[in-house]
Amino acid sequence: MTNQEGVPLSDVVIEPIFQSTSTTQNSIHKLASIDQIDKQFKPRQIVIQKGQLVEFPNSDNIRHHVYSFSKAHVFELKLYANKPKSPILFEHAGVVVLGCNIHDSMIGYIYVADSNDAVQSDASGQATLSVESNVSQIRVWHSNQAVSAEIQNIIDINSLTNANDKGLEITIETIKPAARNSFEDVFDVDLSN
Repeated sequence: MTNQEGVPLSDVVIEPIFQSTSTTQNSIHKLASIDQIDKQFKPRQIVIQKGQLVEFPNSDNIRHHVYSFSKAHVFELKLYANKPKSPILFEHAGVVVLGCNIHDSMIGYIYVADSNDAVQSDASGQATLSVESNVSQIRVWHSNQAVSAEIQNIIDINSLTNANDKGLEITIETIKPAARNSFEDVFDVDLSN
């Protein structure tokens, strides 16, 4: 996985699209977690399976107000410290963009996969995906892609080129992430005290 300049992209999500309805789903899902540390979502991005629960602990010494208006899942965890009472269930596949109503610079992503076969590229832009005979297309997504963050690009596997027998090449047009633009960042002050 590379961007339009040939730079390897980490955290690209690749998910096979099964032609039949028999996708490989687990009936038991591990609880996923996105913490809030130093006014950032940690990790910034996770991949979960449809039907999985996600908890949102707050390790900061300030309150956060986590929300999403994404089509895949709209929710709101109003101003809270420590840990909300219950985790959130993600029942629909798609990309969920997270924000904090108090700290506009906080952005996170949850990729909700249809099955447990989705993978992410590593720091060198590499990912290994087992493709079965009933898969001719894949979904490809990256948080900095030039198209909307909620769009999953669908690619025909046969349209991909082979990179010297090292696997298939996928290029994603990306844009630079928006600069943090909070009051504290602009004026280099610490308001946590």
